[in-house]
Amino acid sequence: MLGPLREDSPRRIGPYGIRARLGAGGMGEVFLGVRDGDGEPVAVKTVRRDVAKDPGFRSRFRREITVARSVAGPHLAPLLDGDADAEVPWLATGYVAGPNLSAAVRRAGAMDEAEVRMLGAGLARALAAVHAAGIVHRDVKPGNVMLAADGPRLIDFGIARDSGATPLTTTSRMVGSPSFMSPEHVAGSGRVVPASDVFCLASVLCHAVTGRDPFGDGPVAAVLYRVKYVEADLDDVPDALRAVLDRCLVADPAARPAAAGLAELLDPGAADRWPDPVAQHIAEHGRELARVVALGGPLLPGYTPTEVTADSRPALHQLPTQGTDFTPGLHVAPTQGPGLAPPPGRSRRALGAALAALIVLGAATGGILAWRDNQRTPGGTARADGSPAVRIVAGVDENGGPDASGTVPYGRDVRPAGWVKSWKGKFSGAPVGCSAGRDVVVCRKTDGTYEALSAADGHRLWTLDAGETTRPAGWGPRGQFFMPAGATRPVVYDDAVLLAAGDRLQSLDARTGKVRWEARSGGAHNLESAPLVADGLVFASTAPTFDNASLAAYDLKTGAEKWRKPLSPQGVSNAQGGNFWPVATDDGVVYAMGEEAPKAFRPKDGTLLGTAGGEAVQGAGEPTNSGCGDLRVRGGSAFCTAYFTNEDPSGFGNDMHLLRLSAGTLKTLGRVPVNPELVAEATLTALDDRVITFRRSGEGVHGELVVVSSDGSRILGRFPLGGKPAQGMSNPVSDPLIVADTLVWADSTTLHTVPIRSDGSLGPQSRTPVPGAPGPTRTPTYDSVTNGIDLEQELLDPQVLPVGGVVHVVYDDGTTVSVPLPE
Repeated sequence: MLGPLREDSPRRIGPYGIRARLGAGGMGEVFLGVRDGDGEPVAVKTVRRDVAKDPGFRSRFRREITVARSVAGPHLAPLLDGDADAEVPWLATGYVAGPNLSAAVRRAGAMDEAEVRMLGAGLARALAAVHAAGIVHRDVKPGNVMLAADGPRLIDFGIARDSGATPLTTTSRMVGSPSFMSPEHVAGSGRVVPASDVFCLASVLCHAVTGRDPFGDGPVAAVLYRVKYVEADLDDVPDALRAVLDRCLVADPAARPAAAGLAELLDPGAADRWPDPVAQHIAEHGRELARVVALGGPLLPGYTPTEVTADSRPALHQLPTQGTDFTPGLHVAPTQGPGLAPPPGRSRRALGAALAALIVLGAATGGILAWRDNQRTPGGTARADGSPAVRIVAGVDENGGPDASGTVPYGRDVRPAGWVKSWKGKFSGAPVGCSAGRDVVVCRKTDGTYEALSAADGHRLWTLDAGETTRPAGWGPRGQFFMPAGATRPVVYDDAVLLAAGDRLQSLDARTGKVRWEARSGGAHNLESAPLVADGLVFASTAPTFDNASLAAYDLKTGAEKWRKPLSPQGVSNAQGGNFWPVATDDGVVYAMGEEAPKAFRPKDGTLLGTAGGEAVQGAGEPTNSGCGDLRVRGGSAFCTAYFTNEDPSGFGNDMHLLRLSAGTLKTLGRVPVNPELVAEATLTALDDRVITFRRSGEGVHGELVVVSSDGSRILGRFPLGGKPAQGMSNPVSDPLIVADTLVWADSTTLHTVPIRSDGSLGPQSRTPVPGAPGPTRTPTYDSVTNGIDLEQELLDPQVLPVGGVVHVVYDDGTTVSVPLPE
């Protein structure tokens, strides 16, 4: 919850010893400090040196300190001190040990009416104090409401201003947060008045009682239109509370109640304490603060929070951005509350048996920070004994975790940030390649654009368009693959989304979609093409097509290219083409597809550790061999499937064989002896230490999941897929994945699960209806022979993304349902 200081972070600011880093924004940084003498914790905000050089900045900053000191009240974080003339200007405010409202709602869900009345009455009194000082807050939103043990606190007066002063905000700048603006905000900053804060507070209370933004989501222009014409969604607001909020959400500012009057309207029926989940959330912040203060010195790099709750981190979209304050740089992050978690460092191997018993770090799983034990608690929080718990870092996609084994590296009790109940969301187009992590479910669509939904509740977070949409993804009649903008499948890693589109590799903030950095790279070679993260580096192909492709490594934080190594020569034909992208990582090795066979590289410097040989090479074997078209890593072995043309006189016979290679060197270890008749026309989908799964299809077989023992010697189970839909209808089925000792797959109505016992045997199959699933769909009919395969017209299989104990299912029409993993 509190982040370590960096090497260049200050150790003292004014009379405050700096202990931890709370966050950063466009104008500066925020630190936890303790006051000399009494050790009182404070939030100290600093301003970037280049901003402080603005000739008019210091006078505006000095005025802001004077104005803020005139505001006092029990539900305000007080201004304690400040220095506009210091080399680095700073401001100190009271520190509130608790989450902001946005984080609390994400984690615990919507509040009951009585609790919202308590929240609203306190905030209305805070606004009354602000307005009595002649100030308009101008940015009342969930991110600026902190929850303390004794009630709410309104923070961040960085874009507040003396209502009688000359406007200092330029008219071209947006002041406020679109979902929590008033009609006056939309009309222009010069029209914002105290009654505007009352309108915004009513929107905040709608969010608290429903768990969603009152004016919806989508493009900013659409949200602002709904704000301007007061089209708030109050359907789920309790009637008595709605009657109060209706009086605030009117177009005419003069018709709204004053802040003090609103407090009186909200008082009847107000609770006297927070609900238990919120109280527990606040207590976690208090315990972390006490531990940090008790250390007697600053947190230095390498510190790991003892209570990591991903959902307690402030979303970056809640931080005021450059150009929104009338006093630039004054409030660049929440005034108090949890700080940003420390950035993921390079993975480290456990040093000795004692550490190994406590920590299994990311070298074995491509950067996953996980404490492997049997006492994990939901959401990555600390266990009851105070020891650390699992934190979701690596994302999950249709291949499972970073090793592409189809196995998800999180237990049943790990959940995305803020996830508390099932939800249904919607992508605006057909998703074709998705990834999910702690904060988001993000998908590439058939038009080459991207969308992200909140992993907590399914609301849309952001969209990304590379601007090169021409025709939908698919294959031409001659087999040429096409993807608009060469858009790759997205990859979620910690708080970032990595993708390549328009020949640019990009790192985006997972919650806001804001581009952190970009670098030149290649485009998608097929549907599987995607970046990969390992050891603090991002790996991607450099070529837009099969021709002359290389594997390149980029710094995860900055995007700086570190090295590149060849994967295919110049002049590669379509027939020789493949997915010349990284495909898996495990135990400090990065695997990528080469022209003829997979290759293994050392992440640090690109040293070639091995190239697959023997039957894994394209063209080897008798009579002909397709070579390894995929690669999945598990433990000390890597697996791939190779297809050999048999001597069937029809010319259509193919035998699939599963090859086992040595992880790291890719030395051939031999074939896994799976019955070739059983896996004819089959695809390897998932494997762990006990089982291997294949998805089989072919003549007379609608679809079947075949499970065999890890050595291939025994058939453990066979499960028909898709059922028998009505004539002309289809029931598409996802590939299965393995999570928490459970096989999981979904069709258009049902989530299917099969337990895997410790001895490798299988438990009974369970079928759980998926609420909101689209159901069987009419089978598409179009001329794919003449025109090629158009993925926009195809009926795509669902995608199952189990992030620990939560399963996201993404359907062809964009419907996305998130449900708990059945017991």
